[in-house]
Parts: sequence; C-alpha cells; structure tokens
Amino acid sequence: MKLILGIAGSTVAVVAATAIGLHASSEDHSYRPQDSMVLGGYEGWWNATLVAGSSAGLPKETVAVNTTSNQIVDASNRAKNDAGQTTLISDVHFDVVPDPSWPKNSVVIIDTSSKKVIDSFPVDEKGWPIYSEESNPQ
Repeated sequence: MKLILGIAGSTVAVVAATAIGLHASSEDHSYRPQDSMVLGGYEGWWNATLVAGSSAGLPKETVAVNTTSNQIVDASNRAKNDAGQTTLISDVHFDVVPDPSWPKNSVVIIDTSSKKVIDSFPVDEKGWPIYSEESNPQ
C-alpha cells in the first residue's frame, strides 16, 4: 500500500512540475504597447528637466501638434513641470494654424512664445514615434 501511494505521489509531483515548467517557458516577455495604454506625452530636449545648470534658451511652453489631425496632442509648461505639476493640454492656450510645410504623419513641437516649430518626428497612426536606423544608431 505504501508503495502504491509513493508511486502515485511521485507521479502527481512530476506532472505538476512539468505543467508549471511548460507554462513558465511559454510566457511572452516581449514589450508591445497596448491600444488602451495612456500615453504620458512626448519627451525631448524641449521639455527636459535639467539636473544642473540653467534653462536659459529652452522654451518655457510648448505644444505637440499631430500633423495628420492638426490637433494638440501634448503640452509642456516649464514652470508647472518645475513645480511638480502635470501640464494638461487645456492648461495651454494656443491656436493651431496648420502649415503646409509641416512634415506629413508627424508631430511638430511648437514653442508657444515664438509660434515656431522647434522639432518634429514621424509617428504612426496611433501617435507612437517611428524610429528609423538613421535616428536611432546602435
């Protein structure tokens, strides 16, 4: 009787360990953005938080405009950010005037004080930046 229970117990342990091992090895650890993820905004030199030094010459306020929709999709205000506050799009009062010279399927970063495009980058249909070999050397 002890022999039968011992064999049955060992069999259950082996089957359980195999099932756990198969499950663990089948997990997909690759990163894929989800459609439902909230995009926290675009990061770049125009809205960087300085570790040390002066922010002289950096824009005090910017908007990011998607050139496909001509809508403001992000905003940054240095004073609010330095105070630890989030800048909402509704916090920035800026009228978008589409310019035919803006790159298509992109986001343009506009300094609200000068109304000039200070940077741009291509994006996909969901607004995710598109990195090319030229812009992302390895």
